[in-house]
Amino acid sequence: MKNLSFRLVFIITLFAFFSEASALAAWPEKNPENLRNTTFSKRIYFHNDSIHQLNFRYADRERGLKPFIAPVILVASGTAFHFSDAKHDLNDWIGEKFSYSGNADDYLRFAPLAAVYGLNALGIKGKNNFGNVTAIAVKSFLLNDMLTYTLKRSVDSERPNGDPHSFPSGHTSVVFAMAQIVHHEFGGQSIWYSVGAYSSAATVGFMRMAKGAHWASDVMVGAGIGMLATELVYLTHQYKWDWGHVKNFDIFPFSFGQQKGLTLVYTF
Repeated sequence: MKNLSFRLVFIITLFAFFSEASALAAWPEKNPENLRNTTFSKRIYFHNDSIHQLNFRYADRERGLKPFIAPVILVASGTAFHFSDAKHDLNDWIGEKFSYSGNADDYLRFAPLAAVYGLNALGIKGKNNFGNVTAIAVKSFLLNDMLTYTLKRSVDSERPNGDPHSFPSGHTSVVFAMAQIVHHEFGGQSIWYSVGAYSSAATVGFMRMAKGAHWASDVMVGAGIGMLATELVYLTHQYKWDWGHVKNFDIFPFSFGQQKGLTLVYTF
């Protein structure tokens, strides 16, 4: 619960911080003298330009809801399977035929993300530059992490090995979230990039079952949540993480009564 609280506080803090930056973005335009005066008035000014319209630039806009079909099916079918006794029979069979006790799954879950940067290093460029794909990966990881661990604590299902917090699989959700990024960035160049990423993700899910760490239902729902998180990030990402936009950031000292500090300002 402490880890979940930390994640929520971290995300809320980021939201509040960047909301403040957005609200202050046009503040110097109201009075240029304010740039040379590090003491804020106790009145807070808002400019009309501090509220901006979200303009979606979804790469798969023409595909409509198609990218969400597979994640929804995985979550729905995995949830139904969670309440079925058949999941015990399946896990027993996998444990008997493919018993596994190593730690490779802990590292393989990051393989798709490593592939994104590895391909870029080899000169194979994806749809987005380094800054944007990194921002997408970070946001996807945070959103996926929040959804997965909220469910883990809420459902509190017992794992096959007797440990708590089984549903859904965190390893599987992470690797499928990262595999979805590979699909978005490189899938248009060759289907084999997507096949490789999803195969790696499926392998991690299977290893989690063979290890006795998760039920098949945990893996299915985890895969769906990971894919869904990445799709939502691509849907809302504003594609401003490049050097041209980074130059629009400024840091100003401020004084507000007894409070002093630094303010990050982004000029739109």
